[in-house]
Amino acid sequence: MTGPVRAPLRALLAGAGTAAVAVAVALTGTTHAAGTPLPAQVLAPYLAATASSPSPSASSVQVPAIQVQVSPSSGTVAAGSSTTATVSTAIINNGSNTSIAMTVSGAPAGVTASVSPSSVNGSSSAALSVSTVPTVVPGTYTLTVKGTLTGTSATSSATYTLTVTGTATAPACSTPSWVGTQVYTGGNTVSWKGHRWSAKWWTLGEEPGTTGQWGVWQDLGTC
Repeated sequence: MTGPVRAPLRALLAGAGTAAVAVAVALTGTTHAAGTPLPAQVLAPYLAATASSPSPSASSVQVPAIQVQVSPSSGTVAAGSSTTATVSTAIINNGSNTSIAMTVSGAPAGVTASVSPSSVNGSSSAALSVSTVPTVVPGTYTLTVKGTLTGTSATSSATYTLTVTGTATAPACSTPSWVGTQVYTGGNTVSWKGHRWSAKWWTLGEEPGTTGQWGVWQDLGTC
């Protein structure tokens, strides 16, 4: 370059350096001699602000979750009968876990409920089986089918409403029935009105259940 061109260029560069120093002074409140590099601690915050990338928010982290459904969600059976329903499972966020353990709770006395198979993999289906005995008390009961994603705290539940109809039937007794004209001695057992009874001593014509706590007949419970 010729002399006339270099002079304006030097002036331009000098002006740019002065402007940079002015910005640094405005930001830090510290004056530095021209040509003196700014301390690293002064530039670090501004460099870090441009070099760093935003961290993912907590809401973006997926938590394992599952879903359990029962179809139909209710059923009606007569005492002594059985019924079934379909249990469907789905995994929303599973990571590396796919096994779901199935359980059923809420079955009253005389009702048996289970899911087969008791463990399913991923989005699958199973069978809810419900059976009742003839002596179950009629009424409406709520069964809860629960799935748990193995290795996590993820669970999901669905309810099944069971209605049992009919009249509870007293179980048949295998012990011979009491006969009013028969003599019984201590240790003899009879059945009467759905219960078993044991004679404490010699007796004739005394109906079991009518002699009271201190009477001749001891109640052994239902047949």
